[in-house]
Amino acid sequence: MGIMLLSACSGGSDDNLMDMGSLTEGSWMGYNGEAVENEEMMTTDFIEYDPSNTYEINRSSYVSYFNGEDFIETIQYSGEPPMTLDTVEEADRIMVSFNQYNEDSINLKTAE
Repeated sequence: MGIMLLSACSGGSDDNLMDMGSLTEGSWMGYNGEAVENEEMMTTDFIEYDPSNTYEINRSSYVSYFNGEDFIETIQYSGEPPMTLDTVEEADRIMVSFNQYNEDSINLKTAE
């Protein structure tokens, strides 16, 4: 099923774990687990997360970690890409928030 979603995803690389067709515009997931209004930001839907994998992102972003519906933390990533995401052992899914100007170029993938 995940492969179908990825192959149906238009634009970007096939290995992008973010579904660019289901973004929420106008807010980002803040450090307290609540949506913060900002017209320049976009947030993904939940993305499955496996702490035994290593993930890389290629643009500055905020990654929010969850266990089910329970918020754990939001970590800001910025610097020289690709940036390796911190491992959060208790997390099973994440959301990524980023500036709308990165919509066509941002990519989250499992590291090789």
